[in-house]
Amino acid sequence: MGNIEKNLDDNIRHIKELFNNTSDLVVKKFKLGIDEKKEYTAMIYIDGIIDSDIIQDFVVKPLLNTKTSEEKQIINYVTEVIESTNINMCTKYNEITDALVNGKTTILFENHDTGIIIDAPMWQERSIEEAQGERVIQGPIIGLTEKLKTNINILRSFIKSPNLCVENKEVGEISKTQISVVYLHGVVDKGILEKVQTRIRNLSVKYILEGRIVDDVIEGKKNLFNLNKSTERPDVLASALYEGRVGVIVDGTPLAIITPNLFIDSFQTPDDYYFKAGRFTTRLIRLFCFFLSVYLPSIYLTLEKFHQDEFSKKVVKSLFSDGEILPAFWEMTFLLFLLKILTDASFRIPKSAIILVSLVATIVIGETAVTAKLIHPASLITIGITFLSSFLIVFRGMGNAMATLRFLFLIISLHWGFAGLIVGTTILILYMVNLKSAGVPYLSPFIPFRYQELKDTFYRGDLKSLTNSKHTYPDNNS
Repeated sequence: MGNIEKNLDDNIRHIKELFNNTSDLVVKKFKLGIDEKKEYTAMIYIDGIIDSDIIQDFVVKPLLNTKTSEEKQIINYVTEVIESTNINMCTKYNEITDALVNGKTTILFENHDTGIIIDAPMWQERSIEEAQGERVIQGPIIGLTEKLKTNINILRSFIKSPNLCVENKEVGEISKTQISVVYLHGVVDKGILEKVQTRIRNLSVKYILEGRIVDDVIEGKKNLFNLNKSTERPDVLASALYEGRVGVIVDGTPLAIITPNLFIDSFQTPDDYYFKAGRFTTRLIRLFCFFLSVYLPSIYLTLEKFHQDEFSKKVVKSLFSDGEILPAFWEMTFLLFLLKILTDASFRIPKSAIILVSLVATIVIGETAVTAKLIHPASLITIGITFLSSFLIVFRGMGNAMATLRFLFLIISLHWGFAGLIVGTTILILYMVNLKSAGVPYLSPFIPFRYQELKDTFYRGDLKSLTNSKHTYPDNNS
């Protein structure tokens, strides 16, 4: 874009052209000082995203009410008079445009090719609220917001240490979005950090509206499972950093990205560390529900299609076909489809209509479909248990993988029964073994087996030991 010129009017005209003469670009020209030697000056900012009170009280008034000194250059004079701790010099037009769109104010001078940038933004943001998607019974309830600086502020309230490092990078050609890589110096795994830094450094996009694109870039190749973890809870992010992981926060997104993410992380919740009870059973129950959610429909279909002869007529009539219109496979598919519609609708419709939709769905699925002999009651119970079991896995990234696997195994069981399920499960395990999250094996610490890391997997170890232990990751980051 070129360097700033010494002619003030030319600079103003060029900046207006860069902003396509937008109406909210404000240019205020005034004379600096109250003595006979006056300098023509222009203040430029975008209306609505600066704190006008701060600019008026700590910039404009000091400049207008202070005499200039012939012994000092105008730039040095202004920087001394302005009551702000965040002042930067600029010599290029792109520095001005980047500053203005980020809520900063620029001051330009006649006969000078250097400007001053003052940081006094005022962005509208929602207040800090409860984390809605990751609620816990006990523990902090605070959630992240859409503003990057607010999220860093919240994170520093959890980690009060000079070792907390924040690396900022702006990404985007049309609109620049700030990304912060956060980690604990001396604790972070250097291989993981280097891989994340390299992938973000190579990110080239026109704009970023959502953190998903950054998530995809860090993750690398597309996979069935999420190799990064997204969280709206600052305590979860802080805990991950203490374990040597890397966090990425994108401005405008109320979620932090954590990498690496391992398979076992999907069965851990923040309140596991706030309760004494359940340290040996809670995660095992969640793992059992994971298998229920994935395998229960296919097991039911296999029994109905290939093993009815092994049961009595009474059992067959109670559990399997009793003159229903749809075969078992299409019963399962139909119910899963309806429940998917119900789940998606519950997030789209007004809250006041959720009870009505739930009532209608209960009548349609639970009573009418069974009474009309469209589906078997046992099929409805099977899908109901499957549906409820999936909600026990609170990590939202596992939901899509579970839904995909559930349908794949349903198709496999339709054609090959239990033998197909065994082969399919073997292929799935081999696939998961080859997955790596930022270079770390997805099934770690089970494959490769690492005994010292088992203390916080399917059971929660002693909190003091966990706090004082150093987490390490397999050296596969090359």
